[in-house]
Amino acid sequence: MKTVIRTVAFIFVLVSMAPALHAQDRMLTLADVSTTLADLIGGTELDFVMAAEIMYGVTRNRTYDDFFRDSAIAYGGMVIGQGLVDDATENLKGYARDKAAIAELEAQIQEITGGADPEEWTTEQSLAVLKTAEAQDQLSDEERAYMIKTAANIVATIPVVEASVSSSADLVEQVPDLVKGARGAFGIRRAGGVVRNVQRSGDRISEIPSRGAGLIESLIVLREGLSLVNAD
Repeated sequence: MKTVIRTVAFIFVLVSMAPALHAQDRMLTLADVSTTLADLIGGTELDFVMAAEIMYGVTRNRTYDDFFRDSAIAYGGMVIGQGLVDDATENLKGYARDKAAIAELEAQIQEITGGADPEEWTTEQSLAVLKTAEAQDQLSDEERAYMIKTAANIVATIPVVEASVSSSADLVEQVPDLVKGARGAFGIRRAGGVVRNVQRSGDRISEIPSRGAGLIESLIVLREGLSLVNAD
């Protein structure tokens, strides 16, 4: 099995600005995002939240701290969702391409893919090829085990990404009030830094609803395709 490991383009830092006497940064964990996924893949090469090193700050003001932590969790849900989609897509397409060399499957693969180059197969075509291979007992034990485990990961990930999309919309709505209230909550000296972090966080999570819709669609394609392959 080949695992996709990518460096996140930016670290999601939600930092309370110095000089904050009691402030400290905290690292988001997969368990913060989903205890179910933490049980399934925590501490493994699939723990993309750990790999991304998503940090958020603590200001000792509960309203702001809840916003920063919840924003980090929403972003973390997207990180784990995208990481698992990328990993599953690459591995499943690789398994499917391997089947192109099996003579017994040639005619069916041609029908499924329209004769397209294996490198250009879609996720749906790759899953259909694997379903055909499964029906003819052409899957290895490793491939079967991977697809069963991946199906469980995908099923557990869909509600996590859905929660990220839902919470991000609510969090973005909080930004104006948090910006407005920063001076009263932190004083003139700290307010500017806190405001910048609130706005930065708001900008980043504002992209989640539009990105999340496509990510959820990809997860559903994988869930439904894997359920067909694993059905027998």
